[in-house]
Amino acid sequence: MEWISAIIASAVTGMVTYSVANKQTNGSVEQQYTENITKLFTFYKEQVDALSDEVKQLKTQIKDIENKYVKDINGYKVIVEKLEDEVEMLREENDELKIENAILKGDQENGI
Repeated sequence: MEWISAIIASAVTGMVTYSVANKQTNGSVEQQYTENITKLFTFYKEQVDALSDEVKQLKTQIKDIENKYVKDINGYKVIVEKLEDEVEMLREENDELKIENAILKGDQENGI
């Protein structure tokens, strides 16, 4: 009978030891998961923040480029308008010269 008591005592001791070890292992695994998730989240947040800063910087650069080109385009529009006015004046002058040329040709044909 003594050996049965020893077996039961050993079994109970083994089960208690297993239970305690299992809880400690689960606790340390959960703690490791928590640490890893925290590290991943921190890394992710740093990357998102860096990307956000870069996007803001690029938006500012794009805005500066747009402003520069708007000024350039407005300057070119003024030049184009002046040139279009000059073209219109030259066309009118050309039409007048064609009429004058036709009159002069007519006078030459009439013997004047």
